Amino acid sequence: MVLSVCKTCKGLQTSQRITDESITEPLQRFSTTLPALRQSATAGCRGCAVVQQGILLHHDRFAHVNEEHVNISAESFNLGAETQNAQDHLSVELRWKPNDERCSDGIGEHEHDHEQDEKYPDLKLEFYTDKDGQSPFSAIGRGIRISENPLTDFGLDVAKAMIANCLSHPKCQQAKRARLPKRVIDVLANNGSNEVKLHESTFDADELSYEAGDYLTLSHCWGVGQNVLKTTKATLSANKTKILWSSLPRTFQDAVALTRALGFQYLWIDSLCIIQDDPSDFQRESLNMDAIYSNSFLTIAATSAYDSSQGCFLPKPQPFKIQATDNKGSLYKIYVREQPSHYSFKGNFSEEDHMNDWVMPFNCQDQAIAQTPLLKRAWAFQERLLSPRVLHFTPSEMIFECMEGIQCECGRIDNSMYDSRTTDTVKREFANFAAGSHRPGETNGDATMSESVDGVVSQLANINLNGTTSHSANSKDEAIQLWSYIITECTARDLTFDADRLIAIAGVAKQFLPILGGYVAGQWTFSTLNLLWYPSEASHCRRSKVSSSIVPTWSWASIEGSPIYFDNTTAMDLACTATFPSQRDCNGSGSHSWSPISGDRVEISAAMAAEVTLRFDSSDGYSLMKNHVSVEFTPDVGVPRGEDELVPGETLTCVLASMTWRSSIIGLVLKASKSQTDTYRRIGRFECYDCDHEGNTDEPGDAEALLSLWFPEIEDMTQLDDGPKKVFSVV
Repeated sequence: MVLSVCKTCKGLQTSQRITDESITEPLQRFSTTLPALRQSATAGCRGCAVVQQGILLHHDRFAHVNEEHVNISAESFNLGAETQNAQDHLSVELRWKPNDERCSDGIGEHEHDHEQDEKYPDLKLEFYTDKDGQSPFSAIGRGIRISENPLTDFGLDVAKAMIANCLSHPKCQQAKRARLPKRVIDVLANNGSNEVKLHESTFDADELSYEAGDYLTLSHCWGVGQNVLKTTKATLSANKTKILWSSLPRTFQDAVALTRALGFQYLWIDSLCIIQDDPSDFQRESLNMDAIYSNSFLTIAATSAYDSSQGCFLPKPQPFKIQATDNKGSLYKIYVREQPSHYSFKGNFSEEDHMNDWVMPFNCQDQAIAQTPLLKRAWAFQERLLSPRVLHFTPSEMIFECMEGIQCECGRIDNSMYDSRTTDTVKREFANFAAGSHRPGETNGDATMSESVDGVVSQLANINLNGTTSHSANSKDEAIQLWSYIITECTARDLTFDADRLIAIAGVAKQFLPILGGYVAGQWTFSTLNLLWYPSEASHCRRSKVSSSIVPTWSWASIEGSPIYFDNTTAMDLACTATFPSQRDCNGSGSHSWSPISGDRVEISAAMAAEVTLRFDSSDGYSLMKNHVSVEFTPDVGVPRGEDELVPGETLTCVLASMTWRSSIIGLVLKASKSQTDTYRRIGRFECYDCDHEGNTDEPGDAEALLSLWFPEIEDMTQLDDGPKKVFSVV
């Protein structure tokens, strides 16, 4: 008697296991609909019945959907030599949302997001067995266990294994014993209770830093701030004696418990280690974030907690168990769980792509970070970049980021066979850059790694840490490009206080100082092109509430409400330069100035600057007119008010800065200041691809035509550098 094989799932059997290890594509199993799967299961197919049962256990995810619209596909994997370290599960994907609904959900607000989400399913399940791998279906193999709680022996073993793997990376090996910040939490009070206390480090005059010691840091969302325990001038003395365990919010308690479990004595928490009502202490410590986080051994990230009351370790949904039988009636356990999506850590460009090809910002839309709110915070973005290693706690698993890679409990986050989407590479690119210059708080030397990693750190690493690595110098062009992408990412994230706009990125900026030189209010003084920033959604933007005397209009930090992008390359320099008079050093160059949270005026010298007339083309459309030739213009803010207010027919100044490789001309639009004589305010940036000539019904002229139409007196463009210049003082 010949047994018929199910036409839907082929019995979840493989007639011949593929052994060619060069084949890394998933093995397609079947594609069907939920009603067809039901019909096959009812007809007696054991494989379809198992898949149907696992899907219906997650029915709450699509209870509102007509089952006729639920499409199902399944695939398994050819693991080859990786079988011992990877999952051999059956992956079942469900899709039910039409493309227009995907877009309206807020996932695909931009074209590249929409394209990515068409590929990623609405629900992805994995069917697997336990560690013995026994299954009646060859398509369902062994799974990897995910810890329920990182404080259990198993959870700690997983975390320590991730750390040990990280410590085998050349860039992740510490160059010397770390120095403590000014204040840390001592989690080992040795008084028999859970109490902790604030420890003030001893300043070492010889080292010009605080006492040596290893410590961890916490990165967390403050939320509304009501449940955040703070150190103030009034509580400082008491906190140095003891901090009651019951007074610590859940997130702090979890961080303290993990610090102890990993064998460390000290933990840095911003709200407790910075005196929150002391402006000078807050500014000093905030500007020292580069040292605090880069010298930390590990940053504990409460990535999925919206505030400090939720805790680091949120409850994880446990896998469902399904009983299955083989054709002899023997019972087996099959597990099914929703596969960790890694959505917040994934993008749709290749790791091999140059920075110019990156899609920015990286997955910052609301649904992408719905379960990882910390990733949407600007302060936390800086902390993530600066930390040598970050342990994220998400609702599904632990995810570990370091300077050379990313790991997760399920083992798939950086394996393209399971998920072709690319992991976020900005942290690694930043680490590559930072490796080319010394870290704050560290010194150059020839000490071997075996001498530099000791105590708890060496106990966590089951590997011989020796050897050195050399790094080539970073070019200014690459550095300014990376900086620009980091600002795009930072400005796509949320801040509670406008005043933190610049200070929240100052620690990262300090890492660029050895390469890029002077830095004033977010602007590198060597680069005029870096002034050509622009908001991606100007209609959503507003001028910062912070006084313009602190954050000038020429700084990207003066605009809020949209990610900021930059133009840093040019096909032709139109003889436009910028200098920072108030920031000049003793040599008059200003190349080594450091003013990270405020700025004064910048002097822009231009060979091609013209007074133009502002024209309103519609309720929200503008153009600039000179010599009967007009170009479109979009201001930096959606509704210009106060000194930024725009009046039809008024005179503005257009400063041409460069021609680009995309055949356009870019410049700045300035408005005379009402409050300061002989000064201007930046109103916006314009980019001209073509220009319109009044009365000319022919096709509009290209961008290059604008040069001769607006500046007929300039006969030789190659002589711009030698010609007269106009200087504008922009505040």
